[in-house]
Amino acid sequence: MKKTIFDPSNGIFHFAFTLLALLAAGVPAFSQGSLLISEPIALRNDYGYELIGRLKDRILLFREKYDEFEIQAFDNQMRLSWNRKLEDLDKSGIQVLSVSGGRSDFSIVYKKRRRGVTTLHVHKYDAGANLIDSITVKNYGERMFSAPAVEVLHSEDKNCLVALNTAERTRMEATCFRLDNMQVLWDKVLQIDESYYDSNIQSMTVSNSGHFFLVTEHNNRRSRLEAHAYHIMQVHAGPDQLEQLALPDFLTTDVLFTYDNRNNSLVGAGLYSDRNRDRANGVFFVRIPLWGGAPLLHYEAFTDKVVSILRRKDVADDNKGIGDAGIRQLILRHDGGALLVAERHHEIQRGTAAGRGFWRDGMRFIVDYYYDDLLLVALQPNGAPHWTTVLHKKQYSQDDEATFSSYFMMQTPDKLHFMFNDEIKYENTCSEYVVSPIGDFDRNSLLNTFGQNLRLRFRDGIQLNANECLVPSEFRNKLRLVLLKF
Repeated sequence: MKKTIFDPSNGIFHFAFTLLALLAAGVPAFSQGSLLISEPIALRNDYGYELIGRLKDRILLFREKYDEFEIQAFDNQMRLSWNRKLEDLDKSGIQVLSVSGGRSDFSIVYKKRRRGVTTLHVHKYDAGANLIDSITVKNYGERMFSAPAVEVLHSEDKNCLVALNTAERTRMEATCFRLDNMQVLWDKVLQIDESYYDSNIQSMTVSNSGHFFLVTEHNNRRSRLEAHAYHIMQVHAGPDQLEQLALPDFLTTDVLFTYDNRNNSLVGAGLYSDRNRDRANGVFFVRIPLWGGAPLLHYEAFTDKVVSILRRKDVADDNKGIGDAGIRQLILRHDGGALLVAERHHEIQRGTAAGRGFWRDGMRFIVDYYYDDLLLVALQPNGAPHWTTVLHKKQYSQDDEATFSSYFMMQTPDKLHFMFNDEIKYENTCSEYVVSPIGDFDRNSLLNTFGQNLRLRFRDGIQLNANECLVPSEFRNKLRLVLLKF
């Protein structure tokens, strides 16, 4: 997760990277930057792709095709320089779990199944896609009835990874390894109580040093409010630790935890409710020091003004809270505070007798996706709000898994930039909100895609370095990479 820095001496946010502004497609028409677009890449035989980032003087793209894995490299003008098949990876029986780019190399984490035996591997490549190191991280053995279901978590610096096998409800296998020295730090089997799943695993995160945190919530209902609590399991090379944080005052609707590597603390922020978990009435902030010290828990109710803006009506007499809100990001500040970014979104599943794909009753299910306003709450180290801002947007799509909805946030030394599609359709306009250190904002028009064969997937964009970012575009089954230079 990208880190945010707060300097209390001048009250200004200093962010780690620089934003690029979106402009008219293909031409450097913006006074502060330019935009370059690659030639279209056909995706007919692709299972998926991953943006690796910039290594040396090339931008790398990982492609998983029908019968092979391939790396493509683009120069600074987004022209294809070379493409290379990864000969060391046999497509048969392999599932790629993660592709992670570093400063001068990139790594591919995958699991392989041969004759009923599943193993976990990491291959490291240089900037030219040449294999330079590999490691077998774990052998799960032969399992006929519970094949490993592995997911990978990355630390903030993307150098420390935790692989989790969650195939069994009461038994979780966790393996932590580092990419820089290709070393396994620890490998453990966690005995998980059945209630962990029934009460909902809320969040998982890993520190740069290899400490894994599993946060579960218990008794999040009004009849058991006095026993409402988070259970936080900390797993590392030493003995495991379990800590409880009581939440006896309110119900919670959503939460996100991350590890603050600068201040050695587990930090969480979320939304709480007075009565109904379908509606949030405020935000809460949690800080748990890793090396001792009392945990901090602070609640802050929404003002009528904030609720009125989000609900777009006067709620002075019936402040019933905010519905359909979920935490998207939690950005850490150097002083111990955080910026919470929430987005209003919901899905509606409905049936229709039109079209193909009929069920027995003659109905076909259609899913409508709604991604609307953003809520930004800057929290000080004691949990008190610094400022609160609402950014209006309204996005609707159908049966596309919300691929082109939501937003992409970029960080500059003194501003936040939120980029998004104004509408979800083949030809539309794109906009950005530029947010100041005190929560003031401007909305700017960025790009018009009419006639450009572009459909930007903002939520999948990545920042390459201090003055570049990359956003994928998918239009009529063709991929283009959009490079923005500041």
